[in-house]
Formats: sequence, C-alpha cells, structure tokens
Amino acid sequence: MHDYAVFDHDRATVGRWLGFIAILFAGGLTSLTTYLQGVTGWETFGATVATGAIYAFLQWGFNTWGWKYAWKFGLLSIPDLNGVWEVEGKSLGEDGKLKVLLDENNENVFEWKSELDIEQNWQRIAILSETQKSDSQSYTTTMYRKPGTKGGWVVSYSYRNVPKQQERGELNDHKGFCEIEFSQDLHTGKATYFNSQGRRTYGDMLLKRKSS
Repeated sequence: MHDYAVFDHDRATVGRWLGFIAILFAGGLTSLTTYLQGVTGWETFGATVATGAIYAFLQWGFNTWGWKYAWKFGLLSIPDLNGVWEVEGKSLGEDGKLKVLLDENNENVFEWKSELDIEQNWQRIAILSETQKSDSQSYTTTMYRKPGTKGGWVVSYSYRNVPKQQERGELNDHKGFCEIEFSQDLHTGKATYFNSQGRRTYGDMLLKRKSS
C-alpha cells in the first residue's frame, strides 16, 4: 500500500484532535493512577508514557476502522472504496472507435473483463487489477469529490503493469494512468485509462461493486 492525497481533507487536523483526546484521557488516567498509588502504594507509569500510548492506540484504531464510521456519519470527507469491483473494459483506436483485432481463437482481444481490488485505510491505499494476461498495481493516488448534490468521487492513479510469465514474449512492462468517477452511492463507476512506455493503448472501463 502507498500514501494517497485527498483534496479538502486535512489529515493534520484529525491528528491534532486525536492528540487532544489522548491528552484528556491521559489526564484522567493520571488522576486515577495517582489516587490508586496513594491508596495501594503501587508504582504507575508517568503521564508522558500514558499520553503517547493512548495517542498511538487512537491513531491505530482510527486508521484501521474509525475513519469508516466517520465517513458514514458525514464527519470525514474520504469515501470507503474497499472491496472488489467487476470491470468491463474496451481499448479504443485513435479515432475513438473500438479496435477490431481477433486473436487465434477468433475472439476480440480489445474487449476484456477483469477485477479491481481496492485495499484502503485512512492513510494508505492499493489499487490492484488482474486480467488474463497481466497484473497492475497503483503507486500514486489522489481523490476528490465532484461538486453538486449528485456529485460522486473521482479517483486518479498511476500504475505499473507487469505481464504474466507466459505473456512476456507478446507484452511488455509498462506504466499507465487511470481516472475513475464513482457514483455517489459508491456502487458503480466509469473510467478512462491510457498506457505508455511499452504499450501505447487507451480505453474505457465500467465498474460495478462486487464486494466490500
């Protein structure tokens, strides 16, 4: 997984709130442990250690699953895209029309299907795709919300594509760029992509959420 950027979302502000909450908890914990030490004589950890430990726990919990609940209640501007997405794609020619090229089985190789697997937490994301002939993985990602009451989310990412071993004589490693516009309910999406540095193709994709 790698870091990703979200427009109109300040992670530093969230971190400050987590720090503030950690200080409040640490203050209460310090008062409690001081009282218990006076009553029982037990040695206790200092406030500094308690604050650091509480902040680390809060940050871990928020990064792992807390942000998802914040998103559901409208408290956070990051959509939860976790899950597997079914993809129907087609490669286009320079005139914008579907390329027509048949393989040895007389099948159109420029209409294809795959799955997009998105793993995401608050700080990091990975967008993975697998087809019959190759695998790709994102290495930079940005996202923003489209304006308007019906606006969905736009996710743009760069990826590396590596052909499977049996396809290396026909295909080359290459890099590409994809932009996906997800619907507001995050059930479907439409995308455009283009490749370079080893495979100069581009095309369209339709996505449908399979699982989350």
